[in-house]
Amino acid sequence: MQGTAPAAPFDSRRAAPLRDAVGARMRELLARHRGGVYDLVEYHLGWRDEHGHERAGASGKLMRPLICLTAASGYGDTADALGAAAAVELLHAFSLVHDDIEDGDQERRHRPTLWALHGVSLALNAGDGLFALAYRALHEAAAALPPERAVLALRLFDSACLRMIEGQHYDLAFEATPSVSADEYLAMSAGKTGALLGASLALGALCGGAPGDDVERLQEAGVEIGLAFQAVDDALSVWGDASRTGKAVGNDVARGKKSLPAVLAADRGLPVEHQDVRDAVMRLAGDRAGRARALIAATAMAPSAIDELDGMMEFTLRRES
Repeated sequence: MQGTAPAAPFDSRRAAPLRDAVGARMRELLARHRGGVYDLVEYHLGWRDEHGHERAGASGKLMRPLICLTAASGYGDTADALGAAAAVELLHAFSLVHDDIEDGDQERRHRPTLWALHGVSLALNAGDGLFALAYRALHEAAAALPPERAVLALRLFDSACLRMIEGQHYDLAFEATPSVSADEYLAMSAGKTGALLGASLALGALCGGAPGDDVERLQEAGVEIGLAFQAVDDALSVWGDASRTGKAVGNDVARGKKSLPAVLAADRGLPVEHQDVRDAVMRLAGDRAGRARALIAATAMAPSAIDELDGMMEFTLRRES
């Protein structure tokens, strides 16, 4: 990352209209359904409190839809990618419901997780509902595209979904594995976290009218962003502040999870909490963000959109929650 120009700071106020637009699209999808499982879906999305009462706004950073819409803005109108942006966020939300169950996490974003509040069975069902809603959103978005682009959009989404689930499988399976190499960790993370970020960038560009070569480069860049994001997330699981992250710090270490700090610590013969391990994790995150920047710079995306993505990556590297 040395020798590159400093990234433009990520401005959450500038991103607010995009977040609001995605939230409105998601609410439009959910408005067709009321009660039952959909109340649980709305709780998980942050639209209802623990007592079922409606609350304003939505929880989460909406990073994936923001990346999707920013990519679209680099080639065309963000409005053309709203459906795809909603789809990737709903698919991400589905994965978090299941992830909380699989990891036994009882709190997310300073609130009880869905399974902790309603039990595993109902939470799984709500997660399945989010999965179906994600595909409905994607199919409706694809219907507005030319046929060839519609088919590609569906393939990108399908592939990202499968790779995400494959990555989650290895993340869980690694817990029972005595040792995991850095390459094995990166392959797992590229699926678990990188695949959907790759689809987010690629789908946004596709909906905006990007040429095929750019769509491919941006999918690859999104995977690299995902690797950087997961590295920082893993660092926060060890060195973060629980009051800011909204999740208990140290759970991954206690469970024997093969997070990046654990893998690098084992490779170096150091305790997980060692400063040299933290430095190595952040170097890897910076390197992967640099690879993403190089891939994005090789596209015909508008400079303003490139600057926005650059700011998001810098924000990812410096985030504390």
